[in-house]
Amino acid sequence: MNTKSILLWPKPRSDIEVQLGRGSDDFLVVDTNCAYELRKLYNINRTTPIFDPFPRHGAHYRDFSDHVIAGDCGVHVVGLEACQKVLQALNDPKLAGSSIDELVAAVAPVGNADTTGGTLTRFLQSPRSVRIAVDWSRLNWLNTILAAILVFLATLIGNVLFPGNSAFAAAVATLVFVALYLCARINVPSSNR
Repeated sequence: MNTKSILLWPKPRSDIEVQLGRGSDDFLVVDTNCAYELRKLYNINRTTPIFDPFPRHGAHYRDFSDHVIAGDCGVHVVGLEACQKVLQALNDPKLAGSSIDELVAAVAPVGNADTTGGTLTRFLQSPRSVRIAVDWSRLNWLNTILAAILVFLATLIGNVLFPGNSAFAAAVATLVFVALYLCARINVPSSNR
């Protein structure tokens, strides 16, 4: 198990210290120009921080990016400035015992408009790890009641057509619901406008 941070790097290794202020030995360096390097990402987990200072650079960058997203990595720092800020925070003796998540929060507190225009906070976590909140106060009761009626009708039709086979009844109910819902969405004007 590797405890080093992963660095997606499309440039010569000698540029790492110049750009990031750390040597290549501090990272598990993955060359995004070499497809064979993808094997280095096979054992990543949620706790492995990934630094990506030059997104979309490298002949095989898309493959690496897709693998990182599919791996549901907890922290994916994208952009040169964001990587530099997080790495500087790692050198701060006050933050020596902090986890990478705490360091990220110290560098770019959520909801703070920093000098980078918010780009640091936007890219610190994998897109799959971001939770989307539902605003229940904006839920339209008319649409909810209409959906409940459509579900009831679709279930009733499915059970009437296939009373002895619950799997077929469920499949038919699903298809009927989709058809009814699409018809309702097309014919009923939206009240949210």
